[in-house]
Amino acid sequence: MDMSDKRGRVDAASGMDDAYRLTLETPAIADYLRLRADAGMTPRSARAAQAGLPHTRIGVVIRRDGQAVGMGRVIGDGLHYLVVDIAVDPAHQGRGLGKAIMAALSTELRRIAPAEAYVCLIADGEAHRLYRRFGFRPTAPASIGMAQWIGN
Repeated sequence: MDMSDKRGRVDAASGMDDAYRLTLETPAIADYLRLRADAGMTPRSARAAQAGLPHTRIGVVIRRDGQAVGMGRVIGDGLHYLVVDIAVDPAHQGRGLGKAIMAALSTELRRIAPAEAYVCLIADGEAHRLYRRFGFRPTAPASIGMAQWIGN
C-alpha cells in the first residue's frame, strides 16, 4: 500500500517532502543489505536476509527517484512485536524520513495488534530521541534488555 497515495500529499508534520514516496512493503534483499551497510548498522548476509525478511509483519520503504533510501520493519507473533531495521541512507538523513518510517509502522501496529500487545525495540545511540516521540520508554530498572549473537 502506498501511504503517500493513501493520505494524498505526504504529511507535512513528518518533514518528508514530496520527492519521497513511502510504501508499506518488505524491503528487497539488495536494498535491505545496502541500507543497513550505508546506515552503519551490523552487516547481514544475503542468506540471513533471505531467511528473515519473509517474516516481516509490517515493512516500510521510502524511495526517492525509484531508489530505496529508507526502511523499517516490524516482526512479531501477534502479541509480541519487535521494531527492527530502521535505516536511512546518510545522504537523506535529517529530512524527517526516520520519523515518517516510525509513524507508518506505528499506524499499522495500532491497526493490526491487539490492545495488550507488547512492542519493543533496541535504540542505538541517539535514536532513543526519535523512538520517544512514538511512546517508547526505557524499560530499566524494572527490566533490562538482553541479547545474544548466535555463532559468537
